[in-house]
Amino acid sequence: MIISYIIGIVLSYLLGSIPFGYLISITKGIDIRTEGSGNIGATNVSRVLGRKYGLIIFFLDMFKAFAAVFFVPLLFSGINYPTTPDNLLVILCGFSSILGHAFPVFLKFRGGKAVATCFGVFIWLAPIAVGISFGTWVITILISRYVSLGSMIGTLALSVVLVIILDSPFGDNIYLMLLSVAVTILVIAKHTSNIKRIVSGTEKKVFAKKAEE
Repeated sequence: MIISYIIGIVLSYLLGSIPFGYLISITKGIDIRTEGSGNIGATNVSRVLGRKYGLIIFFLDMFKAFAAVFFVPLLFSGINYPTTPDNLLVILCGFSSILGHAFPVFLKFRGGKAVATCFGVFIWLAPIAVGISFGTWVITILISRYVSLGSMIGTLALSVVLVIILDSPFGDNIYLMLLSVAVTILVIAKHTSNIKRIVSGTEKKVFAKKAEE
C-alpha cells in the first residue's frame, strides 16, 4: 500500500507539473515567464497571447488535475471505480497535482497560482461546491474586475462550502475538507503580490480600458 501511495503521489505531482502555459507560449516564440506578470497560468497567458489561448490553458491545467484524481488511482488494484475521496490516496493525488502546478519540477519550482488545477480536482470530488465556487469567482470578477480577487474569493467559497456543508457525491469526508482548506491557503499565499497591488491600486483589471491599465 505504501508503494502505491508513493507512486500515485509522484505521478500526480508530475502530471500537475506539466507547464502547459509555458509550452504553448514557446510554440508562439515567447517565453511566458518573461512576459506580463511572468506567471505560467491562464490569466497571464490570456493577457500576453490572447483570451483564446488563456481558455485553452485554463482547461488544460484543469484537466491535468482532474486526471490525477480520476485516472491515477485506477492504476492501483486497491482502488475501486469510481474512486471515492474516503480513500486517502485520491485526496493525496489531488493535492500533489496542485502542488505540481504551483511548484513544477520542470521549471525550477516556479509555477502558477493553482486556481484551474483546484477546479480540476474538485470538479470530480465535489462538483456542486465547484459550481458555487465558480459562480462566486465570476461574480467577483464582474464586480471588481480583478481576476486575482475572484480567484481568491472563489477558492475561499469552495472551502467554506465544504467545511460547512461538506457537499460531496461520495459522502462526508474529513480529508476532503482538509484538502479544501489547504488549497485555499496555498492559493491565497500564491496571490500575495496581487493582494499588495490591489491595496496599492496597481493591480491590472479585466475589461478595463488601456488608459486605466
